[in-house]
Amino acid sequence: MKKIDLLSVLFLLPAFLFAQITIDQNDMPQEGDTIRLSNSVDVGMLNYEETGSNFNWDFSTLVPFSQTVDTFVSVSETPWLYQLVFLTSANLAQKINGYDFIPGFTITDSYEFFKNSSSDYRDVGVGITVNGAPIPNKFDSPDIIYRFPLAFGSIDSSFSSYEMDIPALGYASGWKKRTNIVDGYGSLTTPYGTFETVRVKSYIIQHDSIFLDSLGIGFPIDRTFTEYKWLGDGFGLPLCTVTDDGIAPTVTYIDSLRNLFVGVNENQLTDNALNVFPNPAHNEFSIEINSANGSDIDVKLFNSEGLKVADLYHNRHTGSLLNLKFHVSQYELKEGLYFVVVRSGVNIFTRKLIIR
Repeated sequence: MKKIDLLSVLFLLPAFLFAQITIDQNDMPQEGDTIRLSNSVDVGMLNYEETGSNFNWDFSTLVPFSQTVDTFVSVSETPWLYQLVFLTSANLAQKINGYDFIPGFTITDSYEFFKNSSSDYRDVGVGITVNGAPIPNKFDSPDIIYRFPLAFGSIDSSFSSYEMDIPALGYASGWKKRTNIVDGYGSLTTPYGTFETVRVKSYIIQHDSIFLDSLGIGFPIDRTFTEYKWLGDGFGLPLCTVTDDGIAPTVTYIDSLRNLFVGVNENQLTDNALNVFPNPAHNEFSIEINSANGSDIDVKLFNSEGLKVADLYHNRHTGSLLNLKFHVSQYELKEGLYFVVVRSGVNIFTRKLIIR
């Protein structure tokens, strides 16, 4: 009898190990969380659009181009004017980096504010300090990122909007329509490990506009994109997010501290598989690729944030050595760090390139 019970338990164990998980407020970011993310791009090797029940997503070949650390604090740790606006509507704040997008203006103390509750996880506004003047902006309607519980088959939508006066500059406004579909669950493998996840697909339509007083005109920015997010138990942020705007899908995933700029198939990445020279480059640079005879070669250039800036080459190469030369002015490349990504057959190689 004991043997039968043991066999029954062993037979049922996989069902428990791989049962569908449910995401709730406890799986969102918490005060004091510091979460390291690696940034990458998809060069056509990921099956991120495929989904289903008990699905296996294998993203183990992702190459991290850069890393960031997202830090979450309590609202009481932000500037006092932000606290006055958000203390009753938010219970979490995230430090925003890279918000200095307005030429001639110094932007500091940038925070995004969230409300994590048993019903949903929502973005309620932002706070930025422009030339020393703090500007808290509570959204007219919050962006409800997730409604809980998140389980296979869940569907929801939200509409958010904001308006913001920016002293000495002008006026900004915008809106966002989000539709979420939990369209899959199963195991996700990234360079960080293998995890049980729920997959959320979000269709997003976004409109932003900034009006400059000095010019008397406004600049609208319209975006339509799809986010694919894989969430696991207790990780705070999605284990992986693919953002597809129809041009160059970008990927972020939770990771550990890594030595960057290493090719995917390291055992096949020899010293002469891919050469980029001169490096640093000024007016022009060359790319030399040693590939298998008859390989499809795809060469792309990405900036340090993982965004594609140029398609350099795409063709079938019948020889073993391919030499390519490019002029910096042809692609309007600014000074900085770039990554040359070459796909040769099933192999992916990367090299960093510095433009001076």
